Amino acid sequence: MPITQLLILMGILIGIIAIYVGTMWLNNKVEIPEECKEAYLEAQSCESCASRDGGSCGFSDTLEFLKEVKL
Repeated sequence: MPITQLLILMGILIGIIAIYVGTMWLNNKVEIPEECKEAYLEAQSCESCASRDGGSCGFSDTLEFLKEVKL
């Protein structure tokens, strides 16, 4: 493989990584909208794995309800 192709490939790879890191950085700077804060905080404290044992978050109950509802 010629050196120019290797440099182009490395440049593309570095560019993709830079776009990913930049996107993550910008995403962390965005404020959570006021109307979504309660849902966001609830989702952050949800432990879905606990729902298998009848946990307190009600995730399994919600899934069962959604299975019963036919839209």
